[in-house]
Formats: sequence, structure tokens, C-alpha cells
Amino acid sequence: MDFKQSINDSLEKMCKQIQQYVFPIQKEKQELQEFESQLSYFEDITQLSKLYSQEQQQSPKLIQDNHFINEIQIQFELLFISSEYFQTVDTFKNTKEIIKDIIDNNVIELVPSNITKNDSKTPSLSRICSYHKKEIIMIDIDSQKQKIEDRFACVDCIYENPQIQYQTIENIDKQWKEYNTDIEKIITEYNKESKGKKSELLNQLGQMRRNYNKKLNEISENLIDEQFLSINKTKQTNQIQNISIKTLDDEQLLKDLRQLIKKEKVTQSQIITNLKNKDQIFKKDLQYQLESLHQYNQQDIQQSLEILKEVSIEKDLIMQLTDKCQDIQQCAQEDENYINQINFIKEIQDLIDLAKKHQCQQNLFDQTILIYQQHFQKIEYIKQNILIKTQDQAVKSEQLKSQYSKLSNILNEYANTYDNNTIQMKKYCMIKQLESDIVKLRETNSNLEVESKDIKLQIEDNLISSMQKQFKYKLNETNIKKKEQKYKKMKEQLKNAVKDNIKMKKQYEQDKTKMMEKFEDECKENKVKFELIKDLTQKNSELQEALMKLDQINQVKSEQEKYSKMEIEKIQQFKKSLSFSNNYKSANCQVSEDAKIVAEVVNDGYWYYCLCEQAIPKTGKIQFAFQIISGQGFMVGIGFREIMQRNNYKSCYYTGFGTYLILNDGCIFSHHNEDLHHKKQSFAFTTNDVIIVEVCIEHKYIKWSKSINPQLMFVLDIDTSQELYPCLGVFNQSKIKLLHNIP
Repeated sequence: MDFKQSINDSLEKMCKQIQQYVFPIQKEKQELQEFESQLSYFEDITQLSKLYSQEQQQSPKLIQDNHFINEIQIQFELLFISSEYFQTVDTFKNTKEIIKDIIDNNVIELVPSNITKNDSKTPSLSRICSYHKKEIIMIDIDSQKQKIEDRFACVDCIYENPQIQYQTIENIDKQWKEYNTDIEKIITEYNKESKGKKSELLNQLGQMRRNYNKKLNEISENLIDEQFLSINKTKQTNQIQNISIKTLDDEQLLKDLRQLIKKEKVTQSQIITNLKNKDQIFKKDLQYQLESLHQYNQQDIQQSLEILKEVSIEKDLIMQLTDKCQDIQQCAQEDENYINQINFIKEIQDLIDLAKKHQCQQNLFDQTILIYQQHFQKIEYIKQNILIKTQDQAVKSEQLKSQYSKLSNILNEYANTYDNNTIQMKKYCMIKQLESDIVKLRETNSNLEVESKDIKLQIEDNLISSMQKQFKYKLNETNIKKKEQKYKKMKEQLKNAVKDNIKMKKQYEQDKTKMMEKFEDECKENKVKFELIKDLTQKNSELQEALMKLDQINQVKSEQEKYSKMEIEKIQQFKKSLSFSNNYKSANCQVSEDAKIVAEVVNDGYWYYCLCEQAIPKTGKIQFAFQIISGQGFMVGIGFREIMQRNNYKSCYYTGFGTYLILNDGCIFSHHNEDLHHKKQSFAFTTNDVIIVEVCIEHKYIKWSKSINPQLMFVLDIDTSQELYPCLGVFNQSKIKLLHNIP
């Protein structure tokens, strides 16, 4: 009905416009008929000659008629893009959707005809057990069986599996109905919420279309009215050019004679100025209406987008204000000061409208800032590309280079103009950047203050712990030196014992010779013989004891020499065979040159690790050396292979990730000591430096030192519960070499 009424109103309006346009034409026709009797034959010929002598001149009347017909045609076209037309179409579409929804959701529950209620009979399914060929009366839904067919149970299945808790068909049916009911509730609530949003969005779009078309119709009507008004204003004289004052009426004749007498030549330009001023006022009014339409359109679009989003706090408060305003308006109707209440409600409504406009403009302002920044970056990017292309030696065409140069000049001029036009925008972005920088600086300052306090405490603690470690290390070295000195003393004692043994042997031979001589001289005397036998027996026992001691010393010496040789050979064999592993490493580490060099090949911002193939021996002091070849990030030390393998040899510098490492900036990483983790207590090193690593499993320590300055060293306690392997970490395409000989 609204669409029909809109068409009737529009047709009636166009009919009135046509009548208004035709009326002056009829009037002019009557005037022409009156003037025909007044003009002479000569004047007619002169007028016709002047009219037809103008080359390629069109009749202004015909041009106006053409404009008028175009305006009427546009009004006819607007009939089928009006809000009433689209509202009618939307009504048809909504009706079809409602019918479709009723068809889809009109579900009728069908009860199977073969099911008859019998309370005395155990409920069962219509299927048969595949093993016992009996009815299914229970179902297992609690066990971990993979096949769904194995969950169905007959009487025999229940008897054979007493440990399984089966549930009856009636109970399962009840659970199934409850489950389907819950799903239907969730789906219904979701569909209700979705339909509510879609309905709200459709209403919003319909309101947008009505507001937009209404505003466009107002602008179009104003423009058409102004067009008709300008046509009427130009009809100050007859459409037929007057070539004689005889055709003028009395009023026009007197006016023109006054102008001729005064010789006023400015009157015509003054008329044009007035027309231009009025036209300028009309253009400003039209511009204001178009800008208002643009704002309303943006506000409607923003409201439509907010329907799809979650309700924000600001939007929720605006909705609360709107609801409260409606409540006040209902209560105010019964109040005596109804007029005052109405004024107050209008003020609140103005506040709500301004809040909606502000919310819309705020989002547009943020989008404008983003577009400005993107546009500025794009200009700079294209400038750089043009500069690169002009300096490119591969471009040999002078014409192409000339075009690039002209393009650069035009772009520079545009960039300067753009900068001048967006000075305020640029200042705003700079202020926002400065504000964010100030906030970051404040946060950084506060963090630095906290860190400085922590660093002071850490330095004190680290100094104490470092002194304790150095003391432990020196104590260990002292114990080792004492053991070495003890070994040397035992060696000297062994040499002295051997010398004494040789002397005792010689002395024994001499004593034996003397005794034999004495025995030969005094063999006849029994007393002398008895004493001689006694002395000889005593000397012989002493000799046997000395020989036994000598054998023990020789045995200990041979075992120690054998053990020392084995340890030395084991350490030398470890040093010779030490090489990087192709298996126990990250896939992003490349091993080359007989497994002596490792390089990181991905450069994706992560640390990757590689272990040596040989485990560190559990006895003796083991040394090995790494040389830094190239790169920016290096870690050297030892690690547990099993733990690092579980972490895929990636980022293994955290506590508990199985490594004892030092970083090239002096930071240390401990597998078991979180207090020392990532603290700068070691020395720094860089490219071409050689780092010597010393490990002693027996005394549970690792020591790092520089070959060019051995006094620069750092000692760290280690966990020896598992086998340890030499390892290193690389970052950002770094490369490290394992040296065969320690410098």
C-alpha cells in the first residue's frame, strides 16, 4: 500500500510540474498572436533574417524543453529505486524465508508402528547378537572398546563378561533423548540469537534505505524546484527575441528608456552577479545536504556493523540511555510539567544522537589515520623503487630513464603537496608516537630501576658464589697437586727402595762370603756354627721380606704405570677421535670437513645444537677446543644427549634442558642451577677466538678459558648423573670448528 501511495503521489507531483511548465508556453502563444497584428511586413522580414542568420545557433527554448523532459524522466526512474519499492521487495523475501523456515522446522515425531508397550518384557533392540544369535538387551558405553559392534550385549554376553558394567536399553534410550533435547535447545537458542541479529540487521538496512532515499528525494526535489525557478527567472522577456521597442509593454519600455538615458552599462553585469550569488547560496545549501547525507550514511553503516559485533561498553551505555529516555517519556505524560519534561527528553535525545555520531566519527578518524600512514609509506616505497630503477645499469633505454625521471618529479611534487595538505595529520601522528614513546620510556625506566636493584643484589650474590667456586676449584687443584706430589714421592721411594734392595743384595753377598769364610775357619766349633746358622737364618728372612716388599713396590709401580698409560692413551684417543655427530644434532645444523665444522643454515631466529659423537671419559681431566669461524651467536660447552634429543636439539639453553654453556656475550646457562641461569659472569669472545673447555667428571666441574689469555676463565659445577657430551649452539648462520690440537 505504501508503494502504491508513493507512486500516486509522485505521478501527481509530475503532473503539476508539467502543467506549471506548459502554462507559460500558452501565455507566450497568446502574446505572439497579439504581436502579429502590430508588426509590419518589413519588421517581420528583418526579424526572421536575424534569427536565421545566426550560424549553428540553437533555440534556448528547445534546450530548456530538453532539460525539462530529462528531469521528468529521472523522476520516473526514481519510482523504482525508492524506499517503498525496496521495502515491498523485502516483504516478499521475508515472507518466503518465513515459509521456508516453517517447512524446515516443522518436524513431526513418528513413533515406529512395530513397537508395542509391554512392561513385563525386557526392552531390546531390533538387532541380533552376532556371536550368540540372541536379542540385544544391554549396551556397554563405559569401556574403551574400539568397535561399536562389540558394545552390544545379549544375555550370554553379560554372563561371559561380568566385569563390564552394561546399561539397559531403557536407560540408554533415556540418555539419548536427553542428549538430543540438549542439542535441540542449543541449536534453538543459537538460531534464535542468529535470527534476532539478522532481523535487526534487515530492519537497520531497510531504515538506511528509507533514510537514504528520503534524503535523496529531498535533494532531487530542491534541485528540480531550483531548475524550474531559474527557468521562470530567465523569462524576463519573451522567448522570441524582441528586435523593436514597439513590442515592449509600457513598464518594460519605461525601464529601458531610463537605462538608455542614464547610459547604465553595469545593470546587466549586476544581474549576472545577483544570479551568481543566488546560485552560490543554492550550491552551498546543496553541498550541506550532501554532506549531511554522507554523515547519515556513515552512521547507519557503522550501526549495521556494530550489530554483527559484540556489544561494547560504550554501545551498551548508549542503549541504556535510550531505554531510560523512553521510560522517562512514558512517565512524563502523567506529570503536570509535561512541557518541561519534553524539553529535557529532547536534550537527552540530542545527547544520544551526538554520542552515536561521535562513535561513528571516532571509528572513521582511526581509519583515516591508518590510511594516511599506509599512503605515506606507499609514497616512500614507490620513491625508493623509482630511484633504484633510475640507477639500475640494466636499464639501457634513455627514453625509459627519462620517463622514470619525469615520474619521479611528478611524484615529488605530489608528495610535497600531500605533506602541505596533511600537516595537522602528521603532527597528530607525531604526538601519538611521542606519547607512546614516553610511555615506553617510563616503563623502561621503571624496569631499569628494578633491574638495577636486582643486578646489585645479583652481583653481590654472584661475587660470593664466584669466590666460593674459585675456592673450590683451587682446592680441587690443590688436591690434584697433592696427589701428584704423593705419586712423585712414591716414585722416589720406589727408586730408593730399589737402590736399597741392590745394596742389601750386595751386602748380603758380602756377608754371605764372610760368613762362609768364617764358617770354614770355625767349622770345628759348634758354638760358632750355631751362631752362624742363626745369623744366616735371620739375614735370609730379612732378605725374603725385602724381596717381597720390592715385588709389591714393583707390582704397584707397574700397575700405576699401566693405568697412567691407559688413561693417557684413552685421553689421546678421545682427542683424536672427537668429532661432531651427524645423528645427534638439529636438522638445521650442517656438519662438514670430516665432522670438524658445524654451521647453522636456516637463520629463522632460533638456537640449534649439535653434540659430539664421543662421550666424555669419567676419569681424568679432559680438554677439547672450539674455534669461532664466523657469525654472531655462539654457545660452547657440554650437554646430556637424551635430554637434548627430547627437545629436538632446539633452544636447549633453558634450565632443565640438559646443557652447561657460555654465550659469546659472557652469559652462562646451567642445567641444574636456576640462580646462575642467563647471568653475565663469564668472559666474552668473538670470531677467530679459540675456547678451551676442561671437564673433570670425578670432581664435577667444567672450566672455560681463552687460548690467547688463559687467565680469562670461568668454572661451573656440573651434574654427572648421566653421560655428558661436548656440544655447541649456533644462531644466525654461525660456524664453529672443532680443533684437533689444543693450542
